[in-house]
Amino acid sequence: MHGSAPPQGVSPYARLGVRPIVNCGCVRTVYGNSLMLPEVQEAMASAARQFVVMDELMDAVGQRLADLTGAEWGIVTAGSAAGLCLATAACVAGNDPDKMLRLPATDGMRNVVLVPKGQRFAYDHSIRMVGCRIVEVSDVAEYVAQLDRQRVAMICIYGDKEATSPLRLDDIVGPARQRGIPILVDAASDELGRPNRWLARGANMAVYSSGKFLRGPQATGLLIGDRPLVEAAWWNSSPHQALGRPLKISKEDIVGAWIAVESWFRDRDAAAQQAQWHSDLEAISCLVTRHPNVRVEIIEPSGNTPPVPRLLLRWERSGINLTGIELREELLAGDPRIMIDDIGATDCSVIVDPFSLQPGEAIVVGERLLDVLSRSRSAATKTGSAVALEFSGRWDIEVLFLHGTASHSLVLTQDGARLSGIHSSDLFSAELFGEVRGAEISFSSSHPHESSAISYQFSGRGDNTRMSGAVILGSATSVNRGPVALSQFGTARWSAVRRA
Repeated sequence: MHGSAPPQGVSPYARLGVRPIVNCGCVRTVYGNSLMLPEVQEAMASAARQFVVMDELMDAVGQRLADLTGAEWGIVTAGSAAGLCLATAACVAGNDPDKMLRLPATDGMRNVVLVPKGQRFAYDHSIRMVGCRIVEVSDVAEYVAQLDRQRVAMICIYGDKEATSPLRLDDIVGPARQRGIPILVDAASDELGRPNRWLARGANMAVYSSGKFLRGPQATGLLIGDRPLVEAAWWNSSPHQALGRPLKISKEDIVGAWIAVESWFRDRDAAAQQAQWHSDLEAISCLVTRHPNVRVEIIEPSGNTPPVPRLLLRWERSGINLTGIELREELLAGDPRIMIDDIGATDCSVIVDPFSLQPGEAIVVGERLLDVLSRSRSAATKTGSAVALEFSGRWDIEVLFLHGTASHSLVLTQDGARLSGIHSSDLFSAELFGEVRGAEISFSSSHPHESSAISYQFSGRGDNTRMSGAVILGSATSVNRGPVALSQFGTARWSAVRRA
């Protein structure tokens, strides 16, 4: 009957027709991060039964996070990217209402953020949305010069790349302190420790995800560090009517993230976790290596990487005509659905991450991998006319997005079935590459923008005067150019007319 309660025990995903996955990819947000700890779920359910004054709750949680982490203060944010945004707002505006209510208009304010060269990352959009401009610096001399030349609000370090950077945190701290400029570290996927290694080395604030390895609520993060800055970040956040009002965090999420941190420091058995992860990887290895063309290697964590071992699975293309991305797609199409991350997949390898595997799932993953890899696959046969149409020349192209349109242009050069050329708009111009099969055409381009590159993947049909089809839209960094990132903005339609 319409509106009736679902049968007890029926998954909400099943009711919606959404098929869950066995996650041996990683703790990426696009895969649902991690599963919350049972004690986190219980605490959130309890918190949902009463009301509380949000400022009083965060004040109390802030003190407890300080006690647990050794920082002066801490707040729970609506994800780690929100933490980056709020920390930036604190450095630009503090809790000065005149500045707070003008953001992201930052004229006359300190609105430059310095980042060591090579440490730009996809989520620094969260910094730019405050109204800041990011300037890269390559060495100490350039760094000090920019400190004195620009109206610098903050320095941001990307924790994953700090260890290999020519400009280390230790080089940055002294000049920044002399000028009273705060340092923020994005440590979203780093291991939370006490004492905090970033704050101990001189950083003023650090951002963590509490929905990943801490196994707190998915949509939560932590901002810890110097109390005046972290407290100012809270005043710039919801429920206060400032820039961060859209970054709302619920009382249940605040409690859940706090309990996750409590459990991390009090209950976690790191040795037992390592033993379980290695056991799962060994179980998978024993099954997949029954295939004579498969080799495996356990990659131990090192440096600033998450403390989780992973399994590198390789095969010989002579015996298995399957790429890593094709293997991933087949595993997702089957039952049960297995998720392998697209990052790290090559023409003859994939990486298996055991962090999110539940009891018994390692055997399921190993069996499904062996099944898919064991199927005989012949080389794909290209279809289409033996004689390709000629698309060389200049084309005016209109892209029809879900809302709005854009006028682009193409300069195509065709050599048999191969296609090259230039894809341009009013803002960018970049090389394109593709192929032609009869009347079918496909090509892609990548346009550098800030920390990422805008990706277009065109496909369609045409003749000597007109073309049309669909385009897949995305954005990717240099280290993450898999299909997940390259298709993250959906699709649009396109049509093109050859210029006379």
